[in-house]
Amino acid sequence: IKSPNSGNVGGEVVLRSPTQNLTSGDGSKIYEEIIHKAHFRARFQSFRLTAGKTRLSWGDGTLFNAADVLYGSSSTSVSLTQAELRSETGWMSSINYPLGFFSFVEAVILPSEDTNPQHMGFGARFYTTVGETKVEGGYLTKHEESERVHKPFVSLQGNFGPDWYLATSLSIPQTGDIKQRTFDSWLVSGGLFHIHYLEGDGNLTLRLEFLSRVAGNWKFEGQNDADAPLLLYPEIVYAPNASLSWSIRTIISPMDLSFMATLGANWAVFEGFGLVGYLSSPFGETGDLFKFKGPSSAVSLAVGASWIF
Repeated sequence: IKSPNSGNVGGEVVLRSPTQNLTSGDGSKIYEEIIHKAHFRARFQSFRLTAGKTRLSWGDGTLFNAADVLYGSSSTSVSLTQAELRSETGWMSSINYPLGFFSFVEAVILPSEDTNPQHMGFGARFYTTVGETKVEGGYLTKHEESERVHKPFVSLQGNFGPDWYLATSLSIPQTGDIKQRTFDSWLVSGGLFHIHYLEGDGNLTLRLEFLSRVAGNWKFEGQNDADAPLLLYPEIVYAPNASLSWSIRTIISPMDLSFMATLGANWAVFEGFGLVGYLSSPFGETGDLFKFKGPSSAVSLAVGASWIF
């Protein structure tokens, strides 16, 4: 349920069915799942205010984004059948203050998950352009896994024909072996994106992203999602006309030669009504990041319909 895009105030509410049992699951977690988004935005004369449960996007990247220090865009636990691959949301308040046509500063406050004021999070980012390159940098501190961490990041984006983007971030703890844990958290991501227009209404969309955990396991052996040192995400979308598109999305782990692939089709049959279909499967051996055998690894086929009204 979304308000019209007009005026100085707008809002949106998105509800989802929970994955937990309504009678035996954790009530607070179930409500968090059901209320996926519930926020408003207000545009004042000199700044913009956002409050509620929503997603605030920092940095660039469809699947991998090291600059996404708010939610983290580094895991492979995603469904490649979704239009929006990263959709995690959270409660927050943010203020965006424009400094110019292509520049702004933004501050965000995150509420405490356990009502302890000392566990609140806050951060800020600065966005501007230098020549033809977008430069974005910022910092976030929040309470994670019983301790406070500090997360600085830098992100760049430009164009040399294809669009390119590059980002890096750290997660600095306040206790323990700070130097080693900071190095272990170092993430680097980047990507290329290009749309090639064909005759008629056709187009070919190409995207290639990577994520590197600099301190990960750089051995040619079975990997896991926590320390895989290099991941690739190629995506190809072919649309011969305005009503039909074919896509292939793949997450590749080069160090153990395993991957997850999803072939999709989308057909806009009538105005507002469409049919979709996806075929997905992992390809890898036992011990690999994407293993074919296992209780949660199998070939899947999904078909569905959508109606926009």
